[in-house]
Parts: sequence; structure tokens; C-alpha cells
Amino acid sequence: MGFQPVGRLLVSFSLPALVGMVVNATYNIVDTGFVGRLGHEAIAGLTVVWPLQLIMIALSVGVGVGANSLIARRLGARDPEQANHAGAQALLLAVVSGLLMMAIVLGFTDPILRLLGAQQDILPFSRAYITTIVWFAPLVFLPMTCNNLIRAEGNPLLSMVIMGASALINIGLDPLFIFGIGPFPTLGVQGAAIATVIARAVAVALYLGYFASSSSGYRFRFRQFIPAPRVWGRIYAVGLPSMAIQLSGSVVAGVANNIVGGFGSLALAGFGVMFRLFAFGFMPCLGINQGVLPLVGFNYGARKMGRVREVVQKGALSATVVTTLFTILFTAIPYLLVGLFNRNPEFIALAGRGLRITSVAFFGVGSAVVFTGFFQGIGKAVPAMFLSLTRQLIFYLPGILVLPRLFGLDGFWTAIPLSDGLAFAASLTWTAWMFRKLGVPLFRRGTASVPGPAP
Repeated sequence: MGFQPVGRLLVSFSLPALVGMVVNATYNIVDTGFVGRLGHEAIAGLTVVWPLQLIMIALSVGVGVGANSLIARRLGARDPEQANHAGAQALLLAVVSGLLMMAIVLGFTDPILRLLGAQQDILPFSRAYITTIVWFAPLVFLPMTCNNLIRAEGNPLLSMVIMGASALINIGLDPLFIFGIGPFPTLGVQGAAIATVIARAVAVALYLGYFASSSSGYRFRFRQFIPAPRVWGRIYAVGLPSMAIQLSGSVVAGVANNIVGGFGSLALAGFGVMFRLFAFGFMPCLGINQGVLPLVGFNYGARKMGRVREVVQKGALSATVVTTLFTILFTAIPYLLVGLFNRNPEFIALAGRGLRITSVAFFGVGSAVVFTGFFQGIGKAVPAMFLSLTRQLIFYLPGILVLPRLFGLDGFWTAIPLSDGLAFAASLTWTAWMFRKLGVPLFRRGTASVPGPAP
């Protein structure tokens, strides 16, 4: 990591995560495309439950990221016993979190959905989907935790393969359960949830099978699964920032659903489609960032600031190329893209106009992700967390609270590119200032090992 060409390293470090992210984003696109054949109300129903799914993702990320860090440190200290203990506790936390989520959502299903913006015409769709999912919530929590355990022991390729297999199974089962093809019953939106549960169950089985095999470095024992609050504290101490960022996204998504839902179920469905299209363009940037993080951390620790700069420059450029291509795509053919999900002319007209407005500043999102990753890589938690929250809480939330009152639905759409542009400007400014402080201005070329301050 300290001397091989940065471009080659970025490809090798980013590719497994990038492929996994793209596969899962593709699944979300295809899944919504199938559901969209049931009508725009079905898409709106899935949009309403997204904040709940974000909460599940947040809790899983908190456990997974915290466990990844703790296990990696234990393995680095040549203490496999404690690494196994941490892994077992992470799996236990995933199951417990899933059971708690199941109890809460099943106990207050309709009030929660109404709080998240479900109107009467879409409530049945939202209810059918989320109740099916939460009955098997531990199966939703476990894959992300298992993914991080495997990454911690240095096997990201296997994790990518399992994630990809799960997504492909989900895509294959979707039409069978949604439309009742062959011997399968016609279950509509609930069928999409059943396909998701089965796909996640297969992923869990593959992960657990790997842990039980001789190929894995983990050797779990029953006593390691006895609740250990002290280990939980260590896991959450590291995972809490990532969890907080995801939870803030859930809160903002809930507020956004309520606001856009006030313009009708067509607008809510359009918002859901846009979100999935943006996720498809955003996920590769997260994969690139996964490659940037270890390279920045290693070279910063080695005080090779010139290489740190090169990693950030090339990572940001790669991510910007991706988001710029998607910006061109979203603004050039928005009506064609949204029409893939639902053929209702009113839906296409509304969602197409919304996609064109919301995507004009999407080109800056990729580099903003990498700039935030740079601060994570050098151990600056405060700016990393602040920049992660700027787009959602500091820029986007005030925008959707104010602009729709002044400009109607177009005001709601405009809040998205406005927050994207401001978040890009903030991350670029702070990153450039930090590189000047390190003695290697961001916009100069060169990879010399410029000594910097001790990390």
C-alpha cells in the first residue's frame, strides 16, 4: 500500500465492494420495477416503509462496523480468542436487534406507517410488505453483520459473492411470488417481501456454513454467545457514528415522505423511484470509497502525504466520473427511465420532471463521499461525521421544510440538488483546507512522500 501504483491499488481495493454495491443497487431497481407493475400506489407503499428499512440498516451497520474494527484489532494483536468472542457477540446483537424491531413494528404497525406518511390508499401495500419483512427481521440483520465479520478476517471476495448470490435469488423469485407464475401464488407486494426474506435466509445459511467450515478463521463456542455487555459497549463505541448517520437518514426520509405525500401518491411514488435511481448511481461511489479508506489510513500513518493526496485525487476523480455520467443520463432521458417502473402517463410526466430537476447537481455527490472518507481514513471523526450529516440534516431537511411552502412540488424537488451542491462545496473546502494544513495542497500534482505531522 505504500509503494505500488495508486491507480492499481484503488482498483484492487475497491472492486469487490463496488461490485457488491452495484449488484444490490441493481436488485433494488429490478425489485421496484416488478412492484411498479401493480400500480404507482404499490411503489408509494414501498417508499413509505423505506425509513423503517433504514433503521434496520442503521442498527446492522452499527453492529457490523463496530465488530469489524474490534475483531481486526484483536486479530492484529494475535488474540484469536477475543476476536471469536467479539464475532459471537456481534451475531447475538444482530439477532436481538432483529427481535426488538419485530416486536415494536408488529405491535404498532399502522400508527408507525401513518407517522411515516402512509395515506389510506397506500397503507395496505405498506402493511403487507413490512409485516412480512419484520416477522423475519433477524434474517435481515444477520447478513450485514456476517459481511463485516468476513471482511474483518480479510475475505471481502467471499462476502461479495454471497451478497451477489442473494440479490440474484431475490430478483429471480420476485416475479414468481408477485405475479403468481407457474405453481406460485399471486401475492403482490407481499410476494416481493417473501422473495426478500428467502434471499436473505439463503445468505445467512451461506455465511453460517462458511463460519462452520475449516476455511474460516473463526472458531465459535457456545459460551461465547452468552451476553457480554462490556463487549457490546466496545462494539457500539466504534459503530455509533455510522449508526447515527444512518438513523438521521431515516428521520429525514420519514419527514420527506410526509411532505411529498401531501402532493399525492403519484408524487410519493415518483420520489421512491428517484431514490432508487440515485442509489444506483451512488453505490459505486461507496465502493470506491471502500478502496480509498485503507489506502489513506496506511499512507497517512506512514507520513506519505503525497500518496495520501494522490489517493484522494484519483478516488474523487473516479467517483465524479461515475456521478457525472449518471447526471447526464438522468437529465437527458428522465421520462424514459421512470417509465420503466410504471406506464401511467401522469406518473411518467410528474416523476420525469422531478428526476430532471433533482439530478442537476448529482455530479458532485461522488467526490463528496470520497472527501468524507479521507477524514475517516486519517482518523478525524468530527469532520467526517459533520460532512456525513451536512447533506441530510443541515442542508436537505431545512430545504424540504421551507421550499415546498414557497414553490409547491417543484420546491421539494429543488431541495435535493441544492443540498447536493452545498454538501459538495462544504466537503471540497474542508478537504482542501486540511491538505494545506498537511503541507500538500490538494490541487497540485506529485506523489512524493512529503512528511507530515505525526498521525
